[in-house]
Amino acid sequence: MSALTEAPGVVQKSTRIFVTHEDVATLLGCGKSKAYDIVREVNRQARKKGNHPFPSGKANKYLFSDIFNIPVDEVDKVINGE
Repeated sequence: MSALTEAPGVVQKSTRIFVTHEDVATLLGCGKSKAYDIVREVNRQARKKGNHPFPSGKANKYLFSDIFNIPVDEVDKVINGE
């Protein structure tokens, strides 16, 4: 599989565009219930900006990254389990 990710023409490893409560808990070092609260708040912020919120338990990783000043690269590392 690693040869496939390094093949010519492959730009980068595919990743999700959302974070889950598990990702949030890992990134912020908080508990499960606090992570769910944060996911809900990120979705509220998305609604305020006129964007569509993600389904329950998921939030836009780019908005999350912007709100908490965490580089998207770091968020991707947690999402991909690196």
